[in-house]
Amino acid sequence: MKPEILSDDFYLQLKEIGRADVVVGVPSYNNAKTIGKVAEMIGKGLARYYPDLEAVIINSDGGSTDSTRQAFMAADVPPSIKRLTVPYQGVPGKGSALKTVFEAAEILGVKMCLVMDSDTRSIQANWVKALIDPMYLHSYGYVTPHYLRNKHDGTITNSLAYPLTRALFGLRIRQPIGGDFGLSGGLVLALNHQRIWQYETDVNRFGIDIWMTTIAIAEGFRVCQTSLGAKIHDAKDPGTDLGPMFLQVMGTLFRLIKKYKMKWKHVHASKQVEILGDFHFIEVEEVKVSFPVMVEKFKAGALAHKGEWKIILSEENYRTVMELTEADIEFFSFPVDLWARIVYDYAVSFSFDGNKDEMLNSMIPLYYGRTAAFVIESKAVSEELADAVVDGIAGIFERMKPYLIKRWAEAEEREKQKAKLLKPLQADA
Repeated sequence: MKPEILSDDFYLQLKEIGRADVVVGVPSYNNAKTIGKVAEMIGKGLARYYPDLEAVIINSDGGSTDSTRQAFMAADVPPSIKRLTVPYQGVPGKGSALKTVFEAAEILGVKMCLVMDSDTRSIQANWVKALIDPMYLHSYGYVTPHYLRNKHDGTITNSLAYPLTRALFGLRIRQPIGGDFGLSGGLVLALNHQRIWQYETDVNRFGIDIWMTTIAIAEGFRVCQTSLGAKIHDAKDPGTDLGPMFLQVMGTLFRLIKKYKMKWKHVHASKQVEILGDFHFIEVEEVKVSFPVMVEKFKAGALAHKGEWKIILSEENYRTVMELTEADIEFFSFPVDLWARIVYDYAVSFSFDGNKDEMLNSMIPLYYGRTAAFVIESKAVSEELADAVVDGIAGIFERMKPYLIKRWAEAEEREKQKAKLLKPLQADA
């Protein structure tokens, strides 16, 4: 039966192909400047390293108004490799684009699926080998990228996604939302048949990467990292451009924390996830950041969200945050241990209390404050040393996990007491 998300024309193209060993999905939206090289490198990698595999490259496009789809089809890809471009249907976002790819991969009965960003300018043909080999040769179910990025690129990863993944689920996966992944056919099926696709959620948008990574971990798929060198793409200023992505990633992650509470509660230490391939430090492009803008947004947050902060944060954390908003910019700071406690406060509040959208919006100024502090902390260090600083941040999240467990237990007890009070009222009704 044809999935509703696929157009009749695209479905017929897939049925004509019949089967494939590997599908490479490239989601896009107005990426005409970069997608041609991405398609070319994918094609070269498949032809060079896996000439005996039946491969299909699928561009799942979100209605680009430039020449993205034309650039994809015009790329120099070996004729032995099939490629399709399709405007995906449904909620606009990366997750919807990948849902189309997963449906196609299931129809084609693939053994492996890759998803690769369309805005990456540093992609090489050997990335294909690096992502496929762990599945093809070593039976891994999920392959995450391990690459060097500018210290101000990937701030959501550095301050939230990596520390939380490590602390909660015990795996040190450096790029849980990196954008370039390998998935076994089994994992594709597991993701494709999740009930969440029946609803419009942040998984349809930028929440997709952390969703895939967390499910792969929590559902027991073998996970590894693979070295890809440097990630150079159309990076965004963390002080001005990352609001929607923050909301979608954190909304998804907080929901997953609640879903898998019986998993992470019993994880007491983390371990390094195997990194396949040789990692070496190379030059990366500078990402410019607006430090004063981030500090001002943090301070403005105290005026706009003071009420929410007082409800969500512990009394001590709230008091400390308000003191930080009063500091002059030249003396600005935002300690990591405070940040970890704040994130855990939000994780608990999101799962048990109030309006989710308002809650996440109130967290954004705090994120700007912590990101501004990281700019100061990493100012005099190289990318290599900054990566070690991020690892230290994640370690603090891990050491402070008992704080989360304590706050979570208190919230659960409040819920039990509420239920007891409501039970007689419900019986009378």
